[in-house]
Amino acid sequence: MKLLTILLSLAALAISASHMARGEQVNITHSGVPALGLGASPTIDSQSMGSLTSGRAVVVIEGGGAPHPFTTPFAACKEGRDTYIQRMIDAGLPVFTAPGFTNLNKSTTGKTGCPPQPPIEVQWNTSAYPTQAGQSVLGFLGYLHETYGYRTFDLVGWSFGGVVARATVAALKKPFPLEIMAPGFSYAQIAVNSAVSIPSIITMNSPHLGSPAYDIASDPTKYLFQVTRDWGRKFANNSKALIPFVQDANAGAIQVLKTSSHAEASAESWDAQQVGVLEGVSLTLIAGDYCGRRCPFSVRDKTDYLRTDGTVPVYSQLVLPCPTPCRTPPGSVYIPDGLIPAANVVRKTFGSVHSDFDARRLHVPLDLSVTRNTETIDYILNDLLTKWQSAGAPLLRR
Repeated sequence: MKLLTILLSLAALAISASHMARGEQVNITHSGVPALGLGASPTIDSQSMGSLTSGRAVVVIEGGGAPHPFTTPFAACKEGRDTYIQRMIDAGLPVFTAPGFTNLNKSTTGKTGCPPQPPIEVQWNTSAYPTQAGQSVLGFLGYLHETYGYRTFDLVGWSFGGVVARATVAALKKPFPLEIMAPGFSYAQIAVNSAVSIPSIITMNSPHLGSPAYDIASDPTKYLFQVTRDWGRKFANNSKALIPFVQDANAGAIQVLKTSSHAEASAESWDAQQVGVLEGVSLTLIAGDYCGRRCPFSVRDKTDYLRTDGTVPVYSQLVLPCPTPCRTPPGSVYIPDGLIPAANVVRKTFGSVHSDFDARRLHVPLDLSVTRNTETIDYILNDLLTKWQSAGAPLLRR
């Protein structure tokens, strides 16, 4: 088995070298990172694909409660990719999207012409508790290693996907004991055994400390009045759209997404279990703050609400203490020491809203959605390219 692995690795390197020898030029990108030209119709496949970028790839983990199809740098669904993903691919980054299903839909629901989806055991339930979702995404990384030869992964998580990105690192660093692993998690074990690494995470508008929007979704009778009073009518009305996320999808994720889950210290909390997990990982926390002062409030609303992106407070996106006074819910925020590393953490805020859905409901331009916002995407792209340049990882050019 070891001999076969060595032979496959040598073959992959030989194929990579032969492409350059045949005149498939090495381009130089604006970042100074060499990019390997693949031509209009790439034929590189299997284990040799990873060798083209020194075994490094970007994996995008999208938002919760919705299906997400598996896509590759070379194949997407007929409807195309989100703007931020396409921009990364256009820059030469090999980007894969982690396939996700819901309790009601498969990963390709609502899409046509998608590439073949990987085995269900490496698809994540986008309504699941983050621990289980992270275990599945780790399996997806094992699948990418086994199928294409990638070993190093930069994770980009949008919304709940940012929380799941953290859970994926936890699954890698604190794997379940082998004796309790179900057969479906075999790819996750491959990731662990193969020394897969996650050097960086970028989270986009992620509810790391929850959001009052999800408190409403979990218990509208209890929280709707409080959120309307303390966070604004516009924010509360926008949040009501999340109620089906819980009631129809029976979302286990809601237990972590509620602000009430982060209000006080608890050794049993999900936060407490994540202490120390991100040590050694470069972490970039992106926040949107368009709302709180600039969203089109009704005349009955104040204009000094805590800053949000229309769904998630800025303090939650950046994992910072709630400003004083902290409005209810949660009324207070507890951040365990060591939840976020002391070093290699960057926090950036841009004038974006949480999603296309929020932009439509708030009657603001679609390009304010974080997945379309030019300023946000430019920053994320430069951040990734800088990391790749520092690591000497080549980019892809078609």
